[in-house]
Amino acid sequence: MTILLQWLVEHAWIFYVVCAIGVIIYVVRALAARRERRLALFTLERETATARIVQSWAMAVVFVAIGGLIYASATFVLPELSADRPDTPRPTSTPSAGVQLITPQVVTTPTPTLGFLVPTLTSADTAAPTVVAATVPEEESSEPPTPVPTDTPEPAISGEVRARFGNFAELVSYSVPATQVTAAQGLPLTLRWQALQETSPMNYVVFTHLLAQDGHLIAQHDGIPVNGTRPLTEWTPGEVIVDLHQMAFQDTAYVGAATIAVGLYDPASGRVPTQTGSDSVVLPTTIGVVTQ
Repeated sequence: MTILLQWLVEHAWIFYVVCAIGVIIYVVRALAARRERRLALFTLERETATARIVQSWAMAVVFVAIGGLIYASATFVLPELSADRPDTPRPTSTPSAGVQLITPQVVTTPTPTLGFLVPTLTSADTAAPTVVAATVPEEESSEPPTPVPTDTPEPAISGEVRARFGNFAELVSYSVPATQVTAAQGLPLTLRWQALQETSPMNYVVFTHLLAQDGHLIAQHDGIPVNGTRPLTEWTPGEVIVDLHQMAFQDTAYVGAATIAVGLYDPASGRVPTQTGSDSVVLPTTIGVVTQ
């Protein structure tokens, strides 16, 4: 036990290196999350980046605290424990006159399994006992654990729209996960709406259409926002609504370029015009429909 304590005191630098690496990793992650929060366009993305910043700084502080605790232990606690143990050798008194002192010679004996020299005390007198240092246990790996990635992958395509429908709703932006899709995959489309000052006169349905180059319908999804849970008549002015539509293919044989049209309609009265007079908004992106 004494030798183990001594080894920990002598090799405390290994733990300092581990703590320093941990601090560097989480400081870099905090700075990266801070940059992502500065560039974020949406509230949800900013909140996610803020949470990552707090978590990364907390982990960096934890590594600093661990390093300080190891330093205090190696400097003050472990040496005192080693000195106070009963099996620690004590200095002996000077022998009486007429007794010849045997001066031990230090002979270094290599220990292949450890990679360094362990001193062995022997005496020139064959009658004197030989003192051999105990073998130090093998050093365990001190490599820091690989951090688990927590970053959420960004959408492959996203952009602003800023299309108003009356005085009650504005389509702010959109995002899709890929530039190419197959008929079997379908196309998930995320819309971000913002409620305006006036209240919608009725619960309009959102339509999302994937159109071929000749204008015919390839895929679509129609429905009340947020899977029917957030009708327009319940929107609060200034509120941002994240609305996901999973577009399913109707023309599974089509291959080629396609565009996305978004709008609002009432089954009885028809579509709601935008501020430009159009009955839909064509998103500024092109989707490639490919074979499986």
